Amino acid sequence: MAETTVLIIDENQAVGSLLADRLGAARGFKVVAQTANPLVAAELAHTWTPDIILADFKKRGRYGAEMYAWIKKASPRSLLVVLTSYMNEGDEQLYLEAGASRCLLKGFAVRDLVSELRDLNGTAGKGDNFV
Repeated sequence: MAETTVLIIDENQAVGSLLADRLGAARGFKVVAQTANPLVAAELAHTWTPDIILADFKKRGRYGAEMYAWIKKASPRSLLVVLTSYMNEGDEQLYLEAGASRCLLKGFAVRDLVSELRDLNGTAGKGDNFV
């Protein structure tokens, strides 16, 4: 089975590192890079062209959507997934318009995140969903 490559962008370095460790341990996933800096993230996205970009920026609303659009532009073939702790009313629509493939809220099991990412990437059923 081909590995699904992932770039993780989370402005909380500790959360991003933990997510990279957990997702990197899941069968079929390879975390190619992880950063807390959106500027560095654009370069990493362009360099690696990962299958999936998981991103969470503290900026919400239109400014946040512009940051997601910028990341998506750096790697247009990557699936951009907003993985955030909360969304204000209207944020999800802004993020989808900016190029996000899906918006997810943090707080569920890594097993469920793996399942969501496999479904999104079209690799569901190709390997088990356990970490």
